[in-house]
Parts: sequence; C-alpha cells; structure tokens
Amino acid sequence: MKIFLVIPAFNEQGRLEKVISKAQKYIPGKNIIVVDDGSRTPVRLSGVIVLRHVVNLGKGAAMKTGADYAFGQNADAVIFMDSDGQHDPTELPKFVTHLSSGYDLVFGSRRMPLQTPIVRLLGNKTASIYINLVFGIYVSDILSGFRAITKKAYLVVKWVSPRYGVETEMVARLGKHKNRLKYIEFPIETIYIDKYKGLTIIDAVKIFVSSIWWKLF
Repeated sequence: MKIFLVIPAFNEQGRLEKVISKAQKYIPGKNIIVVDDGSRTPVRLSGVIVLRHVVNLGKGAAMKTGADYAFGQNADAVIFMDSDGQHDPTELPKFVTHLSSGYDLVFGSRRMPLQTPIVRLLGNKTASIYINLVFGIYVSDILSGFRAITKKAYLVVKWVSPRYGVETEMVARLGKHKNRLKYIEFPIETIYIDKYKGLTIIDAVKIFVSSIWWKLF
C-alpha cells in the first residue's frame, strides 16, 4: 500500500523535529506531510513535504489539508499523528499492518496510566459513551489523534470540524456508515507532554452541539 503520514503542527518546531526523525525510520520522508497550521515561526524541514496555512485554521482543517494532498498523490491510506511527541512513532508499523489487513479505519487507543489527569479521563470516557448512545459505535479513546484512514473511508466519513472536534466527528460519521467500513482499535502508549493541553470545556460544548448536526446530516 502507498501510505502517507500526516502531522498537523502548530508552534511545535522544537518537538516536531524529533518526531520527524523517529517517524522516518518507518515512513519514508517523501511520504511524510507536515501541515504547518499558521505557526508563529514557519516550519522549515528538509526531506519531508511541508504545507502551510498562512493563519491558524485548526487541527481538523490541517488534517484535511494533509489528507487531500496525500490522496491527490494516489495514497491508499493516511496515518495521522500529533506533532508534540505524545505519540510514539514505533507504533507506526502496527497501523501499516492493520491497513494492509483490510481495515478502513484504525484507531490507536491510549493506555491511561495512573497519572492521567482526572478531567481528561472522565471527559474522554463520557465522550465515548455519548457517541455510542447516539451513533451506535464505541471507541474507547475517542479523542486520540493517532489514527489511520483509507481513501475509501475518507470519502465516506470526511469531516467538517475545523478544530478539535475532528476526532469525535470521524467516529460519529463512522457510526452512521459502520456497515460499509471495517474498523479496529488497538492499545498504544502515550506520553503526556502537557497535562493542560488539549480539549477545553468550551471545545466539549461545541462538539456536543455539533453532534446534533452530524446526526442529522
């Protein structure tokens, strides 16, 4: 399979270089796309593809920019990975194996260590249960950004969320089409770089409101 790695990046230049260095051991640089989502200092990297948003449009928009480019280059599938170092690139071969085995969507679900912030833990599980009740699909770590999607699945679950709602929307739309797509989740390790970074209460409320739209359309 022709598989691209898409990494949305916003003001993560220091950590990003280390992530790219490790990822290149498993995915060739010509198939790695970094989408610079309006960083204060533009991302400058050699050996990989760098796309740039002039202004910050959000993680969902950056993921879509990277996916559209990859599938425009005849990619069979795309793996998404965060740029801040919380995802271990050594997990990449597992995504490749699952994609090669015929899965349309692959979710890397984080093992929640004892030091996981309680707000994150409760928020994540609440979101998983809510999406299961409304859309009939359960993914244990619905907010994990380490995931993969084939071109077939991308055309079916293509999201509209420009920011942090993207991960939840992908699962919700998969729930509406789960009979057409084959999916799997497997456990991954996660390093918490910043316990305050991530989904906020305001983001959660926006996602809840958006989920009503996802259900209808």
